[in-house]
Amino acid sequence: MKPKNGSLPDHYQTMSLRLPRPIHERMKALASRRGSRAAETYIDTVEAFIRDHLSDDQHIFAVENDAVHITISTPAAFVRAVREAANVRRVSPNELIYTAVLRELDATAA
Repeated sequence: MKPKNGSLPDHYQTMSLRLPRPIHERMKALASRRGSRAAETYIDTVEAFIRDHLSDDQHIFAVENDAVHITISTPAAFVRAVREAANVRRVSPNELIYTAVLRELDATAA
């Protein structure tokens, strides 16, 4: 939660993502159905992917050139976890997030 002065709490930082606009719109709709904010849905999705699927998933997708820029406020520990997991896989943090988001959207569409 942001303090009243508009800055982020010390344990939060912003994270910029690039995702295709239709994917971001689907994530916002999923967040709405779940009664949460889009940032929370992104965090939950990526944390679950790192915890449950990263070791066996072979498909880390590149992001399309027409991607929309998204900035979310996340716990600093989340940013570190994403960067570390991406480093292990030798991909960008954005590619890891994109893969996690696509898996979540596919799973919720079924």
